Amino acid sequence: MAAIQQTYEAIISDAKAQADWYLRNKNENKTMSRSIRFFSILFFGLGGLFPLIGAATDEGDLMHGIADWGYISLALAGILIMLDKFFGFSSGWIRYITTEMEIRKKIKEFEMVWNIDTLGLDLSNLETEIAKVLLKGMKDFALLIDELVKQETNSWAMEFQSNISELQKAIDSKLETVSPGSIKTVVSNTKDYKNLKIKLDNLGSSDIIGNVFLFKGVSSGHHLITVTGTKGENNEKIELAEVVVVESNKLSAVEITME
Repeated sequence: MAAIQQTYEAIISDAKAQADWYLRNKNENKTMSRSIRFFSILFFGLGGLFPLIGAATDEGDLMHGIADWGYISLALAGILIMLDKFFGFSSGWIRYITTEMEIRKKIKEFEMVWNIDTLGLDLSNLETEIAKVLLKGMKDFALLIDELVKQETNSWAMEFQSNISELQKAIDSKLETVSPGSIKTVVSNTKDYKNLKIKLDNLGSSDIIGNVFLFKGVSSGHHLITVTGTKGENNEKIELAEVVVVESNKLSAVEITME
């Protein structure tokens, strides 16, 4: 029955190896989590500091430039937090801590039970029934350690799948908001006008043929439509403008009536 002691030592060694694995990876996740959290807090703080510096600056262009860095810092802080969530550095750190502690706790408990159960026994010369009891105890302990590892792995898998799903939803939502729309512009009462031109925001002007003009691939948000033309014998220049709100993947319509 010398194999009893060897089996016991092998099972304990395997359990400690599992705990050591979580210890090593716990420290890696700990380093990554703390680094990401440090820089996210730093960028978040800078995001609030830059506008204050900009407000205290007299020069207009410089003020706007400094304020813009505030938006960039806040965006970087958000990206870092998203990276931590997606790759699970902080959550993995917590999982590894709890799993390692639970495995080491079970090892200590099993060692104490083993010492009690084998007290006064000659492990090299055991009765069959006693040997069966000890082997069953070792089997139960090994299965318990495997179950702890399985639970941690399942938690990781569920978290990873959830993060993938959330990321896909965020990407789809972002695509919906950044997809361009179109603007249908109707210019009415144009019979007394010549050289009619239309432009979008600060882009170049285009000639108006007929009374309908369509802008395609326009980003979401507020846009300025400007129509210019000349009128009368003196070619008096007339300029009219309208603001239109463009929604993603939708056609917006605006009508401009010449004077």
